[in-house]
Amino acid sequence: KHYIIAKFKDRDDTERFLPEIKALFKTLDLKGVESVIIHKSISNRDNRYSIMIEMNLSHEGLEAFDASEVHKEWKDTYGDRLESKAIFDCD
Repeated sequence: KHYIIAKFKDRDDTERFLPEIKALFKTLDLKGVESVIIHKSISNRDNRYSIMIEMNLSHEGLEAFDASEVHKEWKDTYGDRLESKAIFDCD
C-alpha cells in the first residue's frame, strides 16, 4: 500500500479540487496498480489533513506510478497548494 496524505493551505481547496483529483487518479492505468481510493477528511480542524490517497500496488506499480504522468500532474498542479504532505508505504 502507498498512502499520500495531504493538507491544503486553503481548506476550501479540498472541496474545490477533490473532483479534479479523483478524475486525475481515475486515469491511472498502470501495471501493478490495483486500486486507488481517495478519502476526504471529515474534520475541518486546523491540525487535520485534507485528503488521503490510498493506493494498492506492487513494488513495480509504485515505481511505475512515481514515473507516471499522473504523478507528475499531481505534483505540478497541486504541490504548491499544499501546506504539508506525508507519504507512507506498508504491506
